[in-house]
Amino acid sequence: MNRAPLIAAALLLTMELGTAHANDATGSWEHRGPASSGMWLKTQQVGQKVRFQLELARGGPSYNSAWIEGEFEMHNAAGVFRSTQYGACEITFEFAQSSVRIKESDKKRECGFGYNVHADGTLILKSRKKPKFSDGDPRLNSK
Repeated sequence: MNRAPLIAAALLLTMELGTAHANDATGSWEHRGPASSGMWLKTQQVGQKVRFQLELARGGPSYNSAWIEGEFEMHNAAGVFRSTQYGACEITFEFAQSSVRIKESDKKRECGFGYNVHADGTLILKSRKKPKFSDGDPRLNSK
């Protein structure tokens, strides 16, 4: 039995599925660090625009946290969010198929985060579903 057509079809399907995910930043992402530190990211991409909400927590002993939302333009699976709300703030997002690398600019760290809280690290994809965004900072709106 000639399996070449079946193998070719499976490879094409795999390539198409991989491309769809690599070009769409929509999803929920997470990073858990030591001592209750972590990062949680929700993103939704429409065209080239990506809307996001990012929550950050620094572990013990201070347990400081941060929350920020905004949008940026996606180019070649990456985008840069810029804000001047608290000063010069710049965060780079680099998307891969199942992870996103976040890096806060060394010179533009005025994002309004808590003491010693930084947006730096790699988050792992948890879901490709369109996330439900909170109405403002969820740390202030929890019941």
